[in-house]
Amino acid sequence: MKKIALVILLLVSGCSTFAKTAKNKKKKVDPNQITSVTVFHSVCFGRCPEYKIQIGSDGTAIYTGMRFSKDTGIFKKTIGKARAKEIIDQVIANRVDTCSNMYENRIPDLPGLTITINYPKKTKNIYNANFGPAFLKEISDNMEVVGRKTAENNTGWKKTGMPKFD
Repeated sequence: MKKIALVILLLVSGCSTFAKTAKNKKKKVDPNQITSVTVFHSVCFGRCPEYKIQIGSDGTAIYTGMRFSKDTGIFKKTIGKARAKEIIDQVIANRVDTCSNMYENRIPDLPGLTITINYPKKTKNIYNANFGPAFLKEISDNMEVVGRKTAENNTGWKKTGMPKFD
């Protein structure tokens, strides 16, 4: 009887140990999986609006209005994982990760366009993207349709803070 009780006790403790290790296993993160894509529009010599749009793979859009933008602040909205995946898939399909880090700016007064691709452990920045391949501007335009807070796209946004100016 003591042997049976001992075997049962060992089985119960062994099962609980295996359950804990299975629960504590971390999910492997693909280092090449895009977590978010950001476009940043800088000011020009006039009053061009300065703003940033970030689309996350989790289906969130974050609009940060800075100088000369109609709504100043940080606004967040859920656009859905499917819509976010469309944009991220466009980045992957055009192999944006192989673009140059900087393209020559030929018109000094034109607002700058910077595209940032965030991965779990690295970041890829493309400066002056408006002078790069045409698909960079297309990606920016597609992001603006869902991620820019405008009079037409004004529902669902929640203000979460104010931007920090450096």
